[in-house]
Amino acid sequence: NVCAVYVYRLCKRIYSKDVLDGQGGLNAAGRWHNQGHRVVYCTSSEALAVLELRVDLGSYVPRSPYVMHTIDVPDGIITELGAEALPLGWDAVPHTGTSRAVGDEWVESARSVALRVPSIHTETDRNLLLNPVHGEFGRVRVLAHRIYRFDH
Repeated sequence: NVCAVYVYRLCKRIYSKDVLDGQGGLNAAGRWHNQGHRVVYCTSSEALAVLELRVDLGSYVPRSPYVMHTIDVPDGIITELGAEALPLGWDAVPHTGTSRAVGDEWVESARSVALRVPSIHTETDRNLLLNPVHGEFGRVRVLAHRIYRFDH
């Protein structure tokens, strides 16, 4: 009996139809991967999705709408790494090769569709990385989406 895990992804509306393709990871590195890996970043709450993006944007307030996606990931396809299992420096600001090496190893191993890791912003929230090239990725589904505006 597999439980559903709901995660959230906030992206620009122009990327909404391809929200799970991981193309962004091919063009730019993130905290948990080096450029060249297809990785989709999600969060354990809508609030963390907004916080993650606000931190990245700094004082810039987007005028164009974003889309908040609710995504269903079966619990049985998730690997979890708690802070105690991560190397020293995984939470460095700005991020470094330490956390990227962890994510790259996970993607390349194809160990699971999803990797749950701690957020650097809150102790109770988690980020969930998705590997869209994994053989079982078809089990991940977008359940809902809605417009999200920062300028209200």
